Amino acid sequence: MDFLAYTLKKVVSVFVYPVGFSLLLWLMGMVLWLAGKKNKICFAFFAGSGAILLIMSLPITSFNLFRNLESKAGTYADPSELSRLDVRYVVVLGGDVRAGSLTPADRIASTSLIRTLEGIRLWKRIPGAKLVFSGGSDSPGVITTAEGMAAFAHEMGIPGDAIILESRSLDTEEEARLLKPLLENQKFALVTSASHMNRALVNFRRVGLDPIPAPCDFQGKTFVPTVARLFPRANALAECNTAIHEYLGMLFLWLKDGGNLGTPKTIYSDIQSNR
Repeated sequence: MDFLAYTLKKVVSVFVYPVGFSLLLWLMGMVLWLAGKKNKICFAFFAGSGAILLIMSLPITSFNLFRNLESKAGTYADPSELSRLDVRYVVVLGGDVRAGSLTPADRIASTSLIRTLEGIRLWKRIPGAKLVFSGGSDSPGVITTAEGMAAFAHEMGIPGDAIILESRSLDTEEEARLLKPLLENQKFALVTSASHMNRALVNFRRVGLDPIPAPCDFQGKTFVPTVARLFPRANALAECNTAIHEYLGMLFLWLKDGGNLGTPKTIYSDIQSNR
């Protein structure tokens, strides 16, 4: 992907996420206020800004956004079944890494850590399989996501000759395209967060690959209504941001395909037929 297009997509997305969109509404209301137009539209902008922040900060909101995404991802993969299907590669998609002088475990952010652990769990019970880590970096001088995950896997005892890296991609679409030469006509499990699985499968199938879903990092399985979770929380706002990122990603794919993107039922046509 052209780096300028990648950057532009990231910048535009910021103003669609809850905080950015709320700020945009607030600024529009402030412009009207300063222009002396203190009317219903002005107050609607202010009210809308606050309402979006409130609603998106509620744990029940983030839970439902995730539940809808994850309901299509299936269940945890069974390594015995993957072995029976003659899976040759366990492909772990990148999340994020942190800069600084950190240990391998501390360097990879929570999402990448969970995906890496799930990949290791599956690889250990699939004889002869290779563990593939994917993901580049958009920050010069910062270790790539693939390198960060591989370093942690090595710390966990995975031998170097069992690991393959793809460290040039900046997004899921590029991961699929760059991994195609390795994975074409091969059986492979695709490990990523359950909320990301839908978009990942679409991208990989668009380039002619046929991954077996291996979701992890579930956020919407069970909602426990504790008193604290009935009130706004900063982490719920961050979770909504992550979920909306996935919905936007699917929207971009739908627009790119001219509205011809398969339905979730088609997209997840399924592992059972392969078994």
